[in-house]
Amino acid sequence: MRKLSFEGFLKRYVVELSGVQTTNVHKLADCLCENPRMKEPLFLYALTFDKVNLLLRYTMNSNVAAEYNQLSNRYSSVKMLSLLENLSPELPEGYLKVWRSYCSVRDATLADNDTKELIHRRVLELQKEKHLTNYRLYTDLQLNPGNVNAWLKCNDSNKMSLNCAR
Repeated sequence: MRKLSFEGFLKRYVVELSGVQTTNVHKLADCLCENPRMKEPLFLYALTFDKVNLLLRYTMNSNVAAEYNQLSNRYSSVKMLSLLENLSPELPEGYLKVWRSYCSVRDATLADNDTKELIHRRVLELQKEKHLTNYRLYTDLQLNPGNVNAWLKCNDSNKMSLNCAR
């Protein structure tokens, strides 16, 4: 599975927040009036995909135009990414929230793998204690035998979802 990039996250995030199922900057900018939560992700999206001029044109008469203009003059895409990665206090809190949201989504599989590791150890302890075979586990729980065996014998966490491990 490919690692989630900030660009990919922003693309999905603005579409999800807007509810318009498009990455068209004009349509996304129109959603700003109804959805003020889009202000920061939309600017980061436009900056990342080199669409700031379009965004400035479509938000010219709105209350976010001044902030967008100031940020676009001050930061390049590379500089903004660097400040976000370092959680710089120089940036407004809303932009840091977008970065933290990205980090939580990006690192969710790592947290799941840690949880699956704890569950794996406990299942092995219970198997020993109760004298349960892998066969008994996957037949009684109606799980995929290959995945259960790969998880229990080789500790391959990719073969078992967190839900199935629980």
